Amino acid sequence: MSKAGSTGLFRDCLSGLVFALVIITYCISFSALIFQGDIESGLTLGLSALLTGTVITGLIVALTTTLAPAGAGPDTPAVAVMSVLATAIAANAAASGMSAEQTVIHVMMAISAATLLTGLLLFAIGAFRFGIWLRFVPYPVIGGFLAASGWLLVTGGIEVMTGVAPQFSLASIGSYFTSAHVLQLLLGGAFAVGVFTLRRMINSFLVLPVTFFGLVVLVDLLLLGLGLADSLGGRSAWYLSGGADVKFWLPVSAMVEDNFDWGTLLLGAAEIGAVCGVTAISVLLDVSSLEVARQQSADLDKELKYNGVANIVSGFAGGAAGNLSLSGSILIQEAGAVSRFSGVAAAGFTALVLFFGADVASYIPTPLLGGLLAYLGLVVLTEALLRSPAQRSLTEGLLAGAIMVVIVYSGYLQGVMLGIVGACLLFAINYSRIGVVRRHLTRLEFASNVERSPQEAALLREHGAQIHVLWLAGFIFFGSSNRLFEFVKRTMDIQKDPYVRFLVLDFSGVPGLDTSAVLSIIKLRNYCDERAAYIAFAGLNEQLQNAFSSAGIITQDGPHRAFRDRNEALEWCENVLLSDFDSEDATEDSFEEWLQGVFGDEFEPARLMSYFTRKTFKEGQVLLKQGGRANSVEVLATGCVAITVTDENGHPVRLRRMAAQTVIGEMGFFRKAPRVAAVIAEQPTVVYRLTRKNFDKMQAEDPKAAAAFYRLIVRVLSDRLEFANREISALV
Repeated sequence: MSKAGSTGLFRDCLSGLVFALVIITYCISFSALIFQGDIESGLTLGLSALLTGTVITGLIVALTTTLAPAGAGPDTPAVAVMSVLATAIAANAAASGMSAEQTVIHVMMAISAATLLTGLLLFAIGAFRFGIWLRFVPYPVIGGFLAASGWLLVTGGIEVMTGVAPQFSLASIGSYFTSAHVLQLLLGGAFAVGVFTLRRMINSFLVLPVTFFGLVVLVDLLLLGLGLADSLGGRSAWYLSGGADVKFWLPVSAMVEDNFDWGTLLLGAAEIGAVCGVTAISVLLDVSSLEVARQQSADLDKELKYNGVANIVSGFAGGAAGNLSLSGSILIQEAGAVSRFSGVAAAGFTALVLFFGADVASYIPTPLLGGLLAYLGLVVLTEALLRSPAQRSLTEGLLAGAIMVVIVYSGYLQGVMLGIVGACLLFAINYSRIGVVRRHLTRLEFASNVERSPQEAALLREHGAQIHVLWLAGFIFFGSSNRLFEFVKRTMDIQKDPYVRFLVLDFSGVPGLDTSAVLSIIKLRNYCDERAAYIAFAGLNEQLQNAFSSAGIITQDGPHRAFRDRNEALEWCENVLLSDFDSEDATEDSFEEWLQGVFGDEFEPARLMSYFTRKTFKEGQVLLKQGGRANSVEVLATGCVAITVTDENGHPVRLRRMAAQTVIGEMGFFRKAPRVAAVIAEQPTVVYRLTRKNFDKMQAEDPKAAAAFYRLIVRVLSDRLEFANREISALV
């Protein structure tokens, strides 16, 4: 093995040993938490289950995780729910008249069942790749979870140092410095703060393990070698006990040998389900928090899947539920781990304690074990409070702090629920500030895809302010729907002359809405009815169409209509507006007047038109074919035509509509390129056609007529370009 490889192996083994000592300590305290009162006799069985779960989950997670190096074992939230499960099962067993021994067996069976079901749940979520649906965890929840975990590690460390759960009041804090635990507290606190400071001054993995094991040897020599422990409160004040007498638990043999009552187990179904749910949440939050702490990405589905496999195996083997540990993974990393073998080593050391009954914890001074936990808490708190992305937002930082407080005083489940609700409300408030109206123009700046006659174009320029077009985007919900109503109401109230008669609401960028939004649209409809204004709804998807139809907002013959897209809606508004004026349909006489207006008194239009051929078309007839040769240019005298293309499925798509007194086909004619679109008459139409042969003849025989023709083309194209420039300027 190379020198680098041996160094890495040494670092992994050393960090694994540090984590194993901490997790064994945890298992002893967790077992005492679960088995207390009437079931205290099951403490050794519980410790066996916790250590077995640690070995199995630690080994499988270490070998499969995408966040290596990582540690695994029983997690505090899940163990807290296990203690509730144990209490419930014990109460049901006592009500059935079971002995203490039978009660312990039923509690152990409930823990094994919860572990197995937890594994099946996690495996199913990961195997079916449902992890993406669990990714919607707001950062304040992760930040609050991290901060609370760090705080609980610090307080847990103080409890390990002193043997007393800390109560953070002035009286209890003062009592620490007057009690017999002051030496333990000072030693553990100095170790935690000292290592935390040194680790940030010296960039070496050896800082933590060397300091820890060096102090362990030194304190053991003083307390045990020199006998100072007896004069300082006794051995029990400085060391843990209870890890040597470990009894194995096998659920299969218990079901066969013991008189097992499945009804008692079923009575604890709710608590078993709670263990499954809390463990799943713990995996999600631990993975997400570790991603943030290490600034790397994990495969959540894989993590869930193999954490599930670990719990399935652990459940059959008599182990308690466990999962990838945030604090354990950070501890392993801080202790110098370089690969996933560190987790394997931790599982191996724990297995030695499990199988040989070595009471390792009884030789590690509790102040140093507690100081190790407190140091780890300081590391996590630093990540959560000083390096947190939530610092960029005061509200998110406050929410993360509130989540931390709730978790500390009420529990993880309550804190996570508060975080999700709070983050959703925060999102709703922030999202509603954006507003759903992304663009707002009138017909003066934005027109439909209809090229009108000069007379109609002039009318629309004069009265176009009566038509307003609103582009909407985003999901419309209770936080933004009323803002939409108020925006439209304010716009209509401000514009008095001319007043707003038409609203085009483009919903093509709106994926959906809630009931509150429908009520706001009803309010808007009622307001428009009072003002004799029309609403044209464009781009409604099926959900929106059904919602508006069911609410009676849009009807077949009502004043408010639904259209396929914004262009159709705007064209309808233009047509209704033009119908209020006595605009006569274009005739060939008005066509001649239009030509005369283009040329003025300098040129007689008849001189130019002598080179054109008059053509008439019925509704639906094709003037120009898509893909055909562009051997002519047409001047539209009366009627109107549609510019259409055939899509890849063979369906015609209308691009533009052109009314009388304009030119069509000029681009293909001058570029000598095939027709890119078809031109179809939408009503009886008259055009004047100039063939390429007559065009060449006109240029040769009458250059002034050719110049007049060019002037006509330039005039038409200039009008189109001028309006296109106004639209582009308005849209930018």
